[in-house]
Amino acid sequence: MSKKKNTLKDLDDFLKQQAATLVAPIPLGDTLKERVEKSAQDASTGGLETEISVTSILQDIRTLSEKEGHAFRKKFYDLIIQSLEAQKNSTAEDKMLINTALYLKSPETWKESIRSYWKDRNH
Repeated sequence: MSKKKNTLKDLDDFLKQQAATLVAPIPLGDTLKERVEKSAQDASTGGLETEISVTSILQDIRTLSEKEGHAFRKKFYDLIIQSLEAQKNSTAEDKMLINTALYLKSPETWKESIRSYWKDRNH
């Protein structure tokens, strides 16, 4: 009695052999180790990207602009102000940029807005 051939198994074996000659398989242990390290890194950074670049920030700002529409500008001005407030050493240029952002946020009442902002910051 002849042995029945399993053509699917033969095809699977052939494809595995061909794939192994094209690309060397990565050992499962290495892949698992990388995943564990990435998970630990993500947990320590709260899941945020560890590499921040000007390009990625600009892309995020563009995405936010599209999402927010007309309301984007005021949020962008707030972002500028908050990022400058986070600086350890404030410069005259930082203060000028904050004043400019406050002016752009409320051009009708800019004097009061700037006065109120600095009064609140000094207390």
